[in-house]
Amino acid sequence: MRSDLLVSVTGNRAGDARAILLPFSLAHTALGIILAWSPAGLEDSSVQLAIAAWTVLGSLWSAMTMDGVLADMGAGAKDMDEEMANSHIGRNWAKIPFGALRAVSVVIVVLLVVAELMAIY
Repeated sequence: MRSDLLVSVTGNRAGDARAILLPFSLAHTALGIILAWSPAGLEDSSVQLAIAAWTVLGSLWSAMTMDGVLADMGAGAKDMDEEMANSHIGRNWAKIPFGALRAVSVVIVVLLVVAELMAIY
């Protein structure tokens, strides 16, 4: 793949990652605040269900987006032309363990959701 096209595509996917990380972080921070300072509001089962659904579905959406971004970044590392692949940044990019990053990303989200669900119920 041409370097200019590769840089453009991966730059767009990196933008997707940045776009999902802020709402994901804010949502889980807000949930942490709710769990810490408003436990009385969680006594209602409908509130528990709404917050649990928000947590699970929002996290699933975020995890799928990040997995796609990491998969595309890994594919981009394989699509570098010879000039880019032989550059310092290209060699670093080729060494990134994208498979491990994808697995760790999912594990972190799952553990976070499980902990939050345990706190809700």
